[in-house]
Amino acid sequence: MLRVLRERKASWILRALLIGVAVSFVSWGGYSLIRERKQTYAAEVNGTVIDMKVYTDRFQAMVQQYRDAFGPQFSEKMIESLKLKETVLDHLISQALITQEAKRLGFYVSDEELREAIQSIPLFQVNGQFDPRNYERFLRYKRMTAEAFEETYRDELLVTKMTNLIRENGARVSDEELRTIYLFENERINLTFVKVSPESFKNRVKMTEAEAKEYYEKHKEELRTPAQVKIQYLLFRPSDVEGNVVVPPEEIKRYYESQKERFKIPKQVRAREILLKVGQDEPADKVEAKKKKAEEILQKAKATKDFVGLVKQYSEGENASKGGDTGWLMKGRVDSATEEALFSLKAGDLSGVVRRPAGFSIFKVEEVREERERSFEEMKDPIAQFLKREKAKSEASKRADDAFYALFRSRDLERYAQEKGIPLKTTDFFKEGDDVAELGGNPSVQASAFSLKVGEISPVLSAPPNFLILKLLEKKDSRIPSYEEAKEEVHKRLGTLKADELARQAAEDLLKQVQGGKSIRELAKEKGYPADDTGFFNRTTTVLPKIGPVSEYMALLASLTDQNPVPQSVLKTKEGYFVVRLLSTEAADPNKFEAVKKDLEKRVLSQKQEEFFKGWVEQLKARAKIHINKELKSS
Repeated sequence: MLRVLRERKASWILRALLIGVAVSFVSWGGYSLIRERKQTYAAEVNGTVIDMKVYTDRFQAMVQQYRDAFGPQFSEKMIESLKLKETVLDHLISQALITQEAKRLGFYVSDEELREAIQSIPLFQVNGQFDPRNYERFLRYKRMTAEAFEETYRDELLVTKMTNLIRENGARVSDEELRTIYLFENERINLTFVKVSPESFKNRVKMTEAEAKEYYEKHKEELRTPAQVKIQYLLFRPSDVEGNVVVPPEEIKRYYESQKERFKIPKQVRAREILLKVGQDEPADKVEAKKKKAEEILQKAKATKDFVGLVKQYSEGENASKGGDTGWLMKGRVDSATEEALFSLKAGDLSGVVRRPAGFSIFKVEEVREERERSFEEMKDPIAQFLKREKAKSEASKRADDAFYALFRSRDLERYAQEKGIPLKTTDFFKEGDDVAELGGNPSVQASAFSLKVGEISPVLSAPPNFLILKLLEKKDSRIPSYEEAKEEVHKRLGTLKADELARQAAEDLLKQVQGGKSIRELAKEKGYPADDTGFFNRTTTVLPKIGPVSEYMALLASLTDQNPVPQSVLKTKEGYFVVRLLSTEAADPNKFEAVKKDLEKRVLSQKQEEFFKGWVEQLKARAKIHINKELKSS
């Protein structure tokens, strides 16, 4: 079955693919349907065993994703606080339950569905077409048989099919519900506020030496200095060998013939644009007003030949001073609304009013260049340069491989560099996440440098466009500094905490007085704190004007009414503490509901479907017999 996916061919061109595969498929997983119970299981779900290796691979992949995202700030404590182990195991259990339920109900993934899905995976394609060699390399890298991979992927597709079915049929939303949500989300409110900044309390902070030492004892781990390494590395640069590379003319011709589709120049259009900008949080009535104005301008454009004059009079685009000239726009490289409007027009034609991400646009086409294919003469030199670079890259990679095998025992990089005339570099000490001269913050270089023992060499690493071999010269282990070493940092951190606490207490005292009926502005004047009004904003806005991000306080702000204008707590942002009071409200326009109803329904339905799906999975769990490995429970 699926023989087309298992043909074996070889090619040096894709030699570097294996490194990419490791990154692209690091999170590839699934669960194993193992009939015989093994000692190395993570959990058993209604008799289906989730293999410990599957769990471990998925967990390590997730940890790596967080490590890549947070860099040196990532720690073992974050693994615990984010509950990554529980999240991974819960996901695998959910997958097993969904698959079991799908099979119980008679759902399945046909051979043809599986074939099409695998062939559509970008990693297995070359120029948009499935390449069996890429698939074969992936299987070899993962040390999997085609049958094992395809069975795992079949189950993944089955999970997706079942998930979509439950979501699509699991929720409904009424017009009355939509209207209520619309009126709430489009109601605008204005707050008056006072800001209490911790910065203003720093000169009031009092700190004893005993307090500082107590802080040090409690936060030693946070003060830990990271490990540092010093490395030596051989550098294999394609640029060093490129001058000696020769590309035969027939090879250039073959490449051109095999890649003709890539050398087509898509259709291009040069136009002039009148843009009326619309912000992302613009209220519905203002959006409608901008649209109406654009339609009026369009009528004027139809009645005059002076489109440039209209651009200069009305356009809010950055190119207005240049007559709205868009330059040459290429099909496939502009937003879909612009492409649909422009690329069906001829020179001299006007578009209608086009709703784009930036706002409402009106285009007038100046010139059109139809799609064409670049000739061999046009592409001959660029292709020659490309092939030359690829061959130089291959030669540099080969030299690096040869060096690794030659150095495997001796590890004498200095002698090898002298004998072969290869650049040898030595770094200063650096910690994980630091940029290193010529290497930057390359993840594979960093990971290798910190995993080596002193005197060991790494395998060949890629630091595009170069290749290198590392040797660890020295390592300074991570350590907790003494109190005297950390004293300055301790005082700084403790001072910041104390100033923050003083600001919080002051803000909460102000809040009590405002709740008691006192004026925010009078209190602010009395205490010397800055006060202001936010101006009107939608209730669903997560970033308040003049205050900042407040997503965690959305429920608090949503509860404010004319009868209950003061929230129960202060707002905390990175700028400080804010005491707020509802100043005024502006009701949503009910007449605009129909215009936004369709998009609103789509969003609300998606949210309800997700909630329904989660509830369905929880029901499956409640009925299931789930046994989790004791080692995972205790870890």
